[in-house]
Amino acid sequence: MTTQIAFLSIHGDPLAPLGGIHHGGQNAYVKELSRHLGACGFGVDVFSRWESPDQPAVEEIGPQARTIRVQVGPPRYIPKEETILFLPELAEWINRFQEQHQADYRLIHGHYYFSGAVALILHKRWRVPFVETFHSLGIVKRKALGEQDLSPSRRFEIERQITEEAARIIATAPQEKDDLTAVYGADPDRIQVVPCGVNLDLFQPEPRGDARRYAGVPDDRFLLTFVGRLERRKGIDTLLEAMGMLLAEQPGLPLHAIIVGGQPKGEGEQAEMSDQEAAEHRRYKEILNRVGIADRVTFTGGLPQHLLYHYYSAGDVTIIPSYYEPFGMTALEALACGSSVIASRVGGLKTTVVDGEVGLQFEPRNAKDLAEKITRLIEHPDTNAHLQQNARPYVERHYGWPSIAERAAAIYREVLTDL
Repeated sequence: MTTQIAFLSIHGDPLAPLGGIHHGGQNAYVKELSRHLGACGFGVDVFSRWESPDQPAVEEIGPQARTIRVQVGPPRYIPKEETILFLPELAEWINRFQEQHQADYRLIHGHYYFSGAVALILHKRWRVPFVETFHSLGIVKRKALGEQDLSPSRRFEIERQITEEAARIIATAPQEKDDLTAVYGADPDRIQVVPCGVNLDLFQPEPRGDARRYAGVPDDRFLLTFVGRLERRKGIDTLLEAMGMLLAEQPGLPLHAIIVGGQPKGEGEQAEMSDQEAAEHRRYKEILNRVGIADRVTFTGGLPQHLLYHYYSAGDVTIIPSYYEPFGMTALEALACGSSVIASRVGGLKTTVVDGEVGLQFEPRNAKDLAEKITRLIEHPDTNAHLQQNARPYVERHYGWPSIAERAAAIYREVLTDL
């Protein structure tokens, strides 16, 4: 018998194109988790706010999983900071849907803090428990980004209330559990760590020569790959500064970087950058010109997920220089493609990128430290080959979505048994 769950992912439509400034790891997490839960005995309705009148009202994700688009607010993208204005209306719309369709939801799983705020309302109305995955924490993000963080002050109180009332909190990394207990005084016994997973069918190694030809990079270059959104917290400036340092010391070093990121586009299509992305891109160009490496960096723009394996496989190493990263799913994608990873020592990356086993870690915002780590792999190719050899088996052992979904399902069963 299938148990029905309501996923609330208000701004994280699981079927939205990934790669732009607005859609990323949470969308992929909700999509993969919901479509794998069917094998664990759970059916999932994912409620996400509509962003276009052309979107289907209901759309299948996979067996026993579908997206239901909540028709509240304007049918276009609105900033996350404004979505908080619609919380009561969102809860009322979802409640009407439940009543009209006589949906027997036995559990609610909220994703992100304002989805958790809607869950707070619905769990009292439906008298069912709720589980929360925050995906990022306001106070931690504010500390990392300072004035660049646009989160409303109301966010912090909502997160505190969720930690008090949720039956369980699923943290995606040990660091998040530590932050929840330290910052919000959350009960550690109600927090369970279940990491994000990776689609091992979508992200697979490709022969280096084939990948290099696809990416248009000569075999004699030491290639750094970055995949992610063009936004300040992703730390692309740290990568560019590190390259500038290395090339200032060794102008003949055959070093090149590919930056894969921006508004997603289809094959053969051009996509316009958002204003925020365009501003960041101009800032990167200024850095490139200042440090004199404009001919050493290629920007591809945003690309569909099914093409990313070419770039992970082409690189000698994937760089993840984030200032703040709750989990960092690009690390798993890169490792699944057989790439070693150099990542900043923040959030979930501290756990997933095991230093010396599949990658190296460096201090966030420290371009000199990043440059030293890149130099280590250039000067010691055997070390890099060892990390690359370990990469795919490591994610296969720990991060396949079927096993991740079963771990989440075990939490749901525990919560339902406690009723």
